[in-house]
Amino acid sequence: MKRILTILIFFGFSFALASEVKLPPITEDTLSNGLIIVAVENHELPTVSMRMVIRAGAANDPDGKAGLADFTSGMLRTGTKTRTATQIAEAIDFVGGSLGAGADRDAINASADVLVKHLDVGLDLLSDIIMHPAFDTAEIERHRNEILSGIVQGKDDPDNLCSKGFNQFLFGNYPYGHPSEGTEASVTSITRDDITLFYNNYFRPNNAFMVIAGDIKPADIFSKVSKIFGGWEMGLVPKIRWNTPPSPKGYQVLLIDKPDATQTSIRFGHVGITRDDPDYYPVLLMNYILGVGFTSRLNNEVRVKGGMTYDIRSTNEWNIKPAAFYCNTFTENDSTMSAIKASLRIIKGIRTAEVTDNEYNDAVNFYEGYYPMTLETPGQVAAEIVKIKLYKLPVSYIQDFTKNIKKVTKADILRAAQKHIDPDNMVFCVVSNAATVQDSLKTLGPVTVKTVDGM
Repeated sequence: MKRILTILIFFGFSFALASEVKLPPITEDTLSNGLIIVAVENHELPTVSMRMVIRAGAANDPDGKAGLADFTSGMLRTGTKTRTATQIAEAIDFVGGSLGAGADRDAINASADVLVKHLDVGLDLLSDIIMHPAFDTAEIERHRNEILSGIVQGKDDPDNLCSKGFNQFLFGNYPYGHPSEGTEASVTSITRDDITLFYNNYFRPNNAFMVIAGDIKPADIFSKVSKIFGGWEMGLVPKIRWNTPPSPKGYQVLLIDKPDATQTSIRFGHVGITRDDPDYYPVLLMNYILGVGFTSRLNNEVRVKGGMTYDIRSTNEWNIKPAAFYCNTFTENDSTMSAIKASLRIIKGIRTAEVTDNEYNDAVNFYEGYYPMTLETPGQVAAEIVKIKLYKLPVSYIQDFTKNIKKVTKADILRAAQKHIDPDNMVFCVVSNAATVQDSLKTLGPVTVKTVDGM
């Protein structure tokens, strides 16, 4: 059953400064096996971007098998029942295209980008790695070693340690608590049976959708995709048992001891809101003013005036379920507490009074100019449509983005900050030389110390 989605897509930034252009609408079709296909027609470039999204990511990793979704997605390009990894690579390289796959918390995304004259090649390769992966045992071991090497190397990166430690400390056994790539122990324990079970559970057309954008005709695309993916078998898909994310009481500190550290990496925050929360737009503007823009409050006070860091920012993670709001920075060991206290003061301030006219206008103008620039290529448009489908956003999201940004008032921003920012209840992850910072961190609250090897 086809549906025409009345969304105008903004290809190219020039229109934003001139006049609105009329473009073909997005067209959606659903195959009998449940696979949703979204086609976006644009003939400015002779290219096509394809995205196949499986609604299963790191959050679907079984207990003790952290990294399984990531491991499985990484295996897709390593061989199918009729092609080796080398043959796959040579086939996509021969047509000057790209083919990839990866996993995040909420989904696995496989992609193919080709010139329109090589559309059939791109579709064939994408369908092959999605529907016929071999999961060869030798390739599994090679890929395992690559992942383990990356995990070990990551322990030398304080920011990487801080990110992992923060998520584990904040979320605990909540599905977003473990690193997407897994741990040394969990990745070592993953077997071929684990991979094939994950694949059979979640790689189903009724648990997937496909976005195709570029120099195409929707009717032709639906015909091709139906022939290629129509035989993909439906199946029962396990559901995640979502527990409630922990809510920190007061301040709790995780200190990862890195004795050779001359600087301190800091990340602190609490559980945030979901991507489909009604306060998305007020929170987006609030966070830009707080810690995204170069003139943000955190940057101005801690970096420019305080001279305590070269980089500081605040972030709202957007996921299907509540993820994290956090601030992250780095500083010299002896200014660790000064940077934390200054940051907390600024975060508390965003809740006490309305932002200024200049701050408000700067934030609105940024998103008015920035958002169209994220929709200039077929690949960018496909990525945005993926978000709409994955997070179940209104079909008018793209068309209404700027309008919804302009609807937000300064009072809305203050209300959102007061509702969604809780500066008195946060978890902190600090990566530093424990001997130099542990005593000062105790003034915040209880301190849990871990070694780098324990991460």
